[in-house]
Amino acid sequence: MAISICYAVIYILEACILWQYCQNFFPSKYTRKSEAAFLFLGYFVLFAGSFLDDYRVNIALFFIVNFICIFVIYQLKLLTALFHTLFITISMVLSELGIISILSYFGPDFYEEKSYFRNLVILSVISKLLYFLILQCTSVYIKQRIAEEISFGTSTLFLNIIPLLSAFIAIVLAAVCTKVSLSFFLNALISISAIALLAINIFLTWFHTSTQEKNQKFMEMQILLQKEYDTALYFDALYQQDEKQKILIHDIRKHLLSIADLNEKGDTKKIADYINQIIQSSDLQRSVRICDNNLLNTILFRTRQQCRESDTSFLTDIRSGCVDFLSEYDLTALFSNLLDNAIDAAKNISDSYIELSVTPQGDKRIVITMINSCRQDPFSGHNRQLITTKKNKQRHGYGMKSIQRVVDKYQGDSRLYFNAENYTFHTILILKKCGWKMPDF
Repeated sequence: MAISICYAVIYILEACILWQYCQNFFPSKYTRKSEAAFLFLGYFVLFAGSFLDDYRVNIALFFIVNFICIFVIYQLKLLTALFHTLFITISMVLSELGIISILSYFGPDFYEEKSYFRNLVILSVISKLLYFLILQCTSVYIKQRIAEEISFGTSTLFLNIIPLLSAFIAIVLAAVCTKVSLSFFLNALISISAIALLAINIFLTWFHTSTQEKNQKFMEMQILLQKEYDTALYFDALYQQDEKQKILIHDIRKHLLSIADLNEKGDTKKIADYINQIIQSSDLQRSVRICDNNLLNTILFRTRQQCRESDTSFLTDIRSGCVDFLSEYDLTALFSNLLDNAIDAAKNISDSYIELSVTPQGDKRIVITMINSCRQDPFSGHNRQLITTKKNKQRHGYGMKSIQRVVDKYQGDSRLYFNAENYTFHTILILKKCGWKMPDF
């Protein structure tokens, strides 16, 4: 009975490991509850099959059940599902065989009947920790290579070390158990502790992934709010311009009468000054149309307003149709961060300027070039890394990471450098128009 309960717990944890692996980078067809129910049903079949006590049947069942779960629950093609199921099965078999062979070599009395249950628990936990570590590291690597950017840094590396440390602790427990005769109570405590150790590893990874997903959603919401704010500014400016032009049109008859009156008096100089004043009027000169992409136009208009407030010249050269292949999310993330960084760098500098150009490079690439005034070299440290100059470093410093995410997504390249001769910062980005898609395995 105790062994059956142990197997049931292990199969539940296996289902959680598979779920975590798939959640890392597979889009689901169903809700979380439906996923959990389907996985529970599949692994209940595996648990029932374990009573046949035939490892060949168990391996075959493991492959079939996992394939059905992955293919049915997640949005994958048949060959992709087969590839991942095969990899998962091989990882499971190798992790168990490896741990069994090691423990059999170092602890020949590991399988004595008196301590079999305790040792079975420890063996299962060590092998599942290894299995979990293999799947977690693989999913993180794949996500870094092909998925949309949830940034992976030191915290992720530390998270992947935890299963190794847990496996080491479990091996130490196994060594103690083979050398020391323990009471039933201590055996039970060690068994429970080993299972709890595995459960903690799975929970920590789930919590970390969940936190990153929430951070990603928060970032997307911030970009969406910025987009809506830019759009509101754009249409407000459009409305104001329209109102001023209506007023000018309404008053044009009066202006023409005044010009006619001056003409009768033969005062050509005043006529020329009057006409020039009308031509130079901001109601006629001011245009909110900077480029042919509506979303980018709102971003550029906001930047132009900010540049006017800080007395910074803002020049643009956006060729027609160049950015249409970018998604709204990526376009906002890329240009908002680029221009915000440039505005911050050029602030409080006399005769400062920002120059932005987007030009095609053949049929398959575009080149984004930005030059802005910059008081000092923003690269710092021995590794020449960009760091944020803002006080709250916990909430800032993600702009360049967001820009690099877009560059990587569109299989592009970037070059950033500081020109010390004229105190300007140069950003050159090359993006492929082919875009990005998740490859089939």
